[in-house]
Amino acid sequence: MKRSTGVTVSAVFVFIGSGLTIAFGLLTIAVAVFVPKQPQQPPFLRYILLFSVGMYLTFGIWGVASGVGLLRLRQWARISVLVFSGILLVFTVPALLIVPFIPMQPTAGLPDDFGLFFKLGMSAIYGSIAAIGGGWLYFFNKRTVKNQFRTLPEPGTSESGVSAANPSRRPLSITIIGCLLLIGPLFFVPAVLLHLPMLFFGQTLDGWRASLFALVWCVVQGAAGVGLLKLLPWARILAIGTFLFGILNCLTMVLPGSMARLEQVNVAMQARMGLPAVAGPPAMLHMGMWMGAIFGVAGMAVQIWFVVTRKQAFLPAPNDLALFQ
Repeated sequence: MKRSTGVTVSAVFVFIGSGLTIAFGLLTIAVAVFVPKQPQQPPFLRYILLFSVGMYLTFGIWGVASGVGLLRLRQWARISVLVFSGILLVFTVPALLIVPFIPMQPTAGLPDDFGLFFKLGMSAIYGSIAAIGGGWLYFFNKRTVKNQFRTLPEPGTSESGVSAANPSRRPLSITIIGCLLLIGPLFFVPAVLLHLPMLFFGQTLDGWRASLFALVWCVVQGAAGVGLLKLLPWARILAIGTFLFGILNCLTMVLPGSMARLEQVNVAMQARMGLPAVAGPPAMLHMGMWMGAIFGVAGMAVQIWFVVTRKQAFLPAPNDLALFQ
């Protein structure tokens, strides 16, 4: 089928975004290599730069491959863009809602209305990215667009190009959730390597106990993500349990003394990473904690709803049942 203008324009946007992402990655490499190390530079900064480079290049290469796939009307490229759109919304919508409430103190040498323009600029950036993600989710789910990515039938396949003996039954929501579960552990790698303190139902874990907790959490999320993508029934139960644990862990913030423990964890993390300690309990830290907990609980609740309501996809297909009859 002929490729529509919307698919072509989307591919162009994917190439532009991927190119900028790769450029940021290369710029970060240049900063790490050519900028001389400052005497007071935190030692953890180098690890942050390396982690950022890996993320930039991974997403950039992923985007370039997806753009090529869109131009060739490959079904995997359409799914890839939908997954990426979901990731964009997960990271930008909470930030978009938090930005207006960021406290901005007057700074010498800056105009009085700098804070207002800063918030408007950040809101415009996050809003534009969220609009692209939401627009792609709508556009690539349209029936007319889906039909463009259907391959020609081959022997033993249906008209959609899917094998009749092993049809693809994985819903898009499960694909997105599975990918998010696989990406999530990447952000726990610093916690494992640097033994950063963690919170476990309102209690502070430090040292090897914190690293063990972070490592187990990464393994469980990764196993649930892989299992969801393979539509394994046990992975559905594991994913639900993982999200329920995350919700309960976030809700412990309402317990007496939890905010003070979170502040102690923040100070300990700054000291472990060689960052200067922030004097006093800043309002920004409190707001970030509460907003993170609220959006975390809401996001995990939505994922539980999708995993629970998509139970049919994890049941054996009729063709699979026929093999045991």
